[in-house]
Amino acid sequence: MIWKDMFPKENRYFETENGILYCGDCLEIMKELPKESVDLVLTDIPYGEVNRKSNGLRNLDKKDADKLSFAVRDFLDILIRKVTGSVYIWCGTLQAGIIRKYLIDKGFSTRIGVWEKTNPSPMNGQYIWLSGIEWCVYGKLPKATFNEFCKNTVWRFPSGRSKIHPTQKPITLFSYLITVSSNENDLILDPFIGSGTTAVACEQLNRRWIGIEINPEYCEITKQRILKEINQTKLNMGEILNA
Repeated sequence: MIWKDMFPKENRYFETENGILYCGDCLEIMKELPKESVDLVLTDIPYGEVNRKSNGLRNLDKKDADKLSFAVRDFLDILIRKVTGSVYIWCGTLQAGIIRKYLIDKGFSTRIGVWEKTNPSPMNGQYIWLSGIEWCVYGKLPKATFNEFCKNTVWRFPSGRSKIHPTQKPITLFSYLITVSSNENDLILDPFIGSGTTAVACEQLNRRWIGIEINPEYCEITKQRILKEINQTKLNMGEILNA
């Protein structure tokens, strides 16, 4: 049986050999995923605390990308039944404690991960500390993959300057976390895939993936971004074979 056959056919927007992109409400689509079917969850949920008027120096309105339209516990209740390994949930500061306590209660070992931006925005730097970090709750079940040794939970990566999505994370950061907490051919789930960073990283690292995005515009952006990555990979392979 092809691995994708065990997953729902409805709401599929795009497929590759390694992945499935669903367009729709992640809470409803995740209910249809088989129990304990994914090895790793890597996702960036709406923080519900960023949006505000711009001060002219920086756009602080993330629009729907930061609007929290669901209860975090409802999301976790569904998500937790699907994973067998680890979870990385990027979240707001107020959400971190809720998510971590939930995971502990469900038997996960947890840590708070911090993305330290090596090139933070200098906005208001003459008046206050720069806003140079973001939070991630990491949870690990006992037999989950961990391919690191004695490393801190502060991850130092630059922030991208040409973002497609208002809350987009750097692919170098996501690729690192995927490499640490999964192996080739493992299945990665991202219920808030946005512009497709998780999927692109999985295509590069030979991981299977399932992405869910409610906004059709970003589903198309993700599709085109993945196609570009696949075509570039084929081009590179052709150059190697012809060298």
